[in-house]
Amino acid sequence: MKTLLNFLLAVACASLLSACGARGEPETELVGVYAVERNGVLKEVVKIERDGDRYVMRDKVRTPEWSEPKMQMKPVTRERWSRITTDTENTSFVGISSDQLGVFKVPPGWQKNGFKTQTGYFLFYSQGPVEAHKL
Repeated sequence: MKTLLNFLLAVACASLLSACGARGEPETELVGVYAVERNGVLKEVVKIERDGDRYVMRDKVRTPEWSEPKMQMKPVTRERWSRITTDTENTSFVGISSDQLGVFKVPPGWQKNGFKTQTGYFLFYSQGPVEAHKL
């Protein structure tokens, strides 16, 4: 009887973990819609979606509707974080990036090289970092 209970408990735990969808990957918390503030108004610009074991980005930069998936993104390693941001501290971060865009979550108030994020979210592209709001 004890073996049967242990088996049922193990099956229940495995089912619960697979139902959650996340495999312990902190990057899944970056899935969502991001806006930037323009003239005091938040404008949706980027949407991150999970597609199987990868992340894809859609945007509203040139159109009022979400684009088709534009790029695949992957989790950012500590080494890549340091290259992108020049941060050599032990900053807590979660990030995904492609060659053109990075989406990051850091502690609110984090600052580096004259940039400071109040929300804790920012987008990083060729022009540098931009404060983001996760909607």
